[in-house]
Amino acid sequence: MTAAHDLEEIVDLFAIGRPARSAGLMPVKIATLPLKKAVALVIEDWSDDKFRQLSAVIQRRTGPAIRSLEDIKHLYDCATFGTECHGKKPV
Repeated sequence: MTAAHDLEEIVDLFAIGRPARSAGLMPVKIATLPLKKAVALVIEDWSDDKFRQLSAVIQRRTGPAIRSLEDIKHLYDCATFGTECHGKKPV
């Protein structure tokens, strides 16, 4: 069982984009904010840009980065509905 995420934990939100002159991916730091606000930004504010949504990375200070859109959506649901939130959805 995984530990619950602290939705008030301060995290860094990155967007991964392609640089103009190279085929590599470059992370661009968007903001430092609570996890709850970071997932809301990805799901609500980036909703019209599917590539940007899929390229979101949330870097936590207390654990591994959150890289999957499915995990970000799950955390958003936890924040929205006020339920206890774990790293992965129950199977």
